[in-house]
Amino acid sequence: MLKRNRSFAKMFVAYGLSAFGDYLDFMAVTILLGFAWKADAMTIALVPLTFAVPGILFGQAAGILADRWNKRNLMIAADLIRAFLTALLIFAPNEWTLLGLLTLRSSIRTFHYPAQQAMTRNVVGPDQLLQAVSLNGSVFQLSKILGPLLGASIAAAFSPSGCMAINAVCYILSALLLVWIPPKHGISDRSVGSIDAQPTEMTAPSRFGDVWKEGWRMLLRSRLLLASVGFCLVGLFGIQLIDAQIAVLLREIAPDRPELIGWLVTAIGAGGLAGVAWLHRYRELRAYGWLLGGGLALIGLMFAAAGLQRPDSPIGLLLLACFVGGVGTGFTSTGMTYILQKETPPESIGRVSGIFDSLNSVVFIVAPLTGGVLIGWLGAPNTFLAAGWMVGGIGLSGIFLRRLLWGVKKGVESMAADQP
Repeated sequence: MLKRNRSFAKMFVAYGLSAFGDYLDFMAVTILLGFAWKADAMTIALVPLTFAVPGILFGQAAGILADRWNKRNLMIAADLIRAFLTALLIFAPNEWTLLGLLTLRSSIRTFHYPAQQAMTRNVVGPDQLLQAVSLNGSVFQLSKILGPLLGASIAAAFSPSGCMAINAVCYILSALLLVWIPPKHGISDRSVGSIDAQPTEMTAPSRFGDVWKEGWRMLLRSRLLLASVGFCLVGLFGIQLIDAQIAVLLREIAPDRPELIGWLVTAIGAGGLAGVAWLHRYRELRAYGWLLGGGLALIGLMFAAAGLQRPDSPIGLLLLACFVGGVGTGFTSTGMTYILQKETPPESIGRVSGIFDSLNSVVFIVAPLTGGVLIGWLGAPNTFLAAGWMVGGIGLSGIFLRRLLWGVKKGVESMAADQP
């Protein structure tokens, strides 16, 4: 049973500490720049770039190193370095130093993510993989709900530095937990004939380039992986397209109720937690078209409902739509993580996860800019409605074309074949 897997339990708690500390920290940075230092809008707009650009630059290289090196040791080193950089944030004298340190810390994070993905596959068995992924997804959704709330409270009661100090401690505790995991769990079994299993007679640059190409070939030649990554990126693009613009929409439909932003975010987070909890009931997922296509359809429904919302419409309907859309985000995010770990050879999970992370970072930059342009052209309600039709339509097409895109495994057409 998974609950008896001590190595996974330590990884799970370590992941939870890191995720929770990250959201505390993000809220502290926002309050520090926006209220304490009163930074201009352009400076604040650079904060998301400090998280996204390192993923584009280093994500794929980090994935290759995660496949080559001991994943446990890589995660420990990443946690300790992030703790040190977070401690330096407390003493940052100005916004430019702060942004520089955030960029360095995000660069280290790109090495932690693929290592964590790959090591999960080493620690848990195939029949426990879905439960492990869904548990990680649950703690991530809880961090999204509780982290900002507690972060804002701690920053207001004490100072933003208090949140940063807590995050630094969380990274240190995470590293200490990982130290107690046997080092052997950080090494993947290498299949015969894989690039990494060959002797090291090639030069390092050539070897590195070959491994990078092999990761892309693996993704592009796998119809299942390619369809899954494509659908997940579409969902992420739709979310990032209008995520930052929700305040603009609420300014039009509920100008006297700014607290609705928090309500909507909480509803989405609660829906995501419910979606992950639903998936946790099963041991294995097989019909990926229902999972990812259905997830996108629910996200599209949320966007369309927000676009149709009017000042005299019941706000409860919008909250319900956000909850439903949150279920969709839980399906797509947890489903994509499961698919990457289930359908990728163990010795290649790091590099494929690194590619996926770098593509996510590209979307994280391009989508908000596109959303700003569209809202300036179409207006907020029409942009939300158009995004809903686009994302929802692609999701429904995934359901109807699931056999063509993903195939049917062992003739099973249910979302999950086995229950505990």
